[in-house]
Order: sequence, then C-alpha cells, then structure tokens
Amino acid sequence: MTDRAVEEVESFRDQIARTALRLMDERHGDRLSLSDVMKSMGITRATMARYCPSEDDLWLAVATLINRRMQKLWSTISVRESSPSARLHSLLAVQIHLITTLPALRILLLKGSLDEDMQALRLGLKAIRRGFMSHLAEQVREGQRLQEFPSKLDPEVTADCLLGAIQGMVVSHSLNQETHDPVEEIRVRLDAFLYNADSPAPGGD
Repeated sequence: MTDRAVEEVESFRDQIARTALRLMDERHGDRLSLSDVMKSMGITRATMARYCPSEDDLWLAVATLINRRMQKLWSTISVRESSPSARLHSLLAVQIHLITTLPALRILLLKGSLDEDMQALRLGLKAIRRGFMSHLAEQVREGQRLQEFPSKLDPEVTADCLLGAIQGMVVSHSLNQETHDPVEEIRVRLDAFLYNADSPAPGGD
C-alpha cells in the first residue's frame, strides 16, 4: 500500500471514529454497533469492512483518534512552555479542556467501566493514561532537578494524584452541572500540592 493510500485509509478511519464519538454522545453512552455507525455515515457494510472490519477495530480507531489529539496538544506544550512548572500547568489545563469539550470522554469517565465489547477502547485509553502520567512525572522530575518543586515529592505518585484529581473534578463538574472553571480549580490545587508537599493530595478532603 502506498503512503497516499495509507493516509486515505487513516483519514476515513478517523471519520468513522468521529462518528462513533458523536453517536456515543447523542446516546449518552448506550451501546453502539458497527451498523449504527454505518447507518449514520450512509456507507455499506463492504465499505465499513475495509476500514473497521470488527467492533474491536472501531474502538481501536476511536482510541487512536483521541490519542493523536492528545499527543498533538502535549507536543505543542513541550515546545511552547519554557519551564517544568509552566509545562505541568499547561498539561493539566489542556487535558481538562479536552475532556470537557469531548462529551464522549466525559461519558466514559462517568460510566466507570466499559462494556465487554469495548475492550479495545479500554486498552487504548489505558495506554493514553500511561502516556499522560509519564509526561506529568517527567515534568515533576525536571522541576525537582531545577529546584522548582520539593525534592521529597514522588514523581509517579504525584502524577497519579494529579490525574485522579482531573478525573474526579470532571466527573463532579458534569454530575453537579457546576459553572466554575475546572482549569482554575486544578491550578490552585496543583500549586498547593506541589509547593506544600505535606498538604493533602489534589482532589482530597
């Protein structure tokens, strides 16, 4: 397959993934099948089979699309921000923004677990989570090296706490229909946690 052909396949697979995300939002997380996506896009089973032969392929395409969006945002931050502290704040801000502006992601967080036929998506989201935690921990370590953050912080534990805080706040924000800015809230909690290592972890009581 030529490079152009590969790009065309990936582009159409992205269209399928975007349709699946939209339908998931419209149905509030109810079960979604290949037939549902085909009907919405107006394509034949043969066309779908060329790009996403199975539901595993569909959910893998969804996870790949989400991952690509996140990687693009993370790469932009790495170039734009000059300090670990600024990069850490920006990483958290764009992550919250992406989740709050992509309803399907909020739905997945609210569900707590995925249907058995969505395991490819579950594995894909777990890989994305590991990648994001790695970025966070890297910035904490670099901040410690530059003496921006306390040396007694454990980078991996800190990254896990921060990610948990993001997910908890987004879920709370959605369930309670809160109007405050979650980005500003995580900034305040981040500063309290990073610069006072004895304080409760972000999201704690």
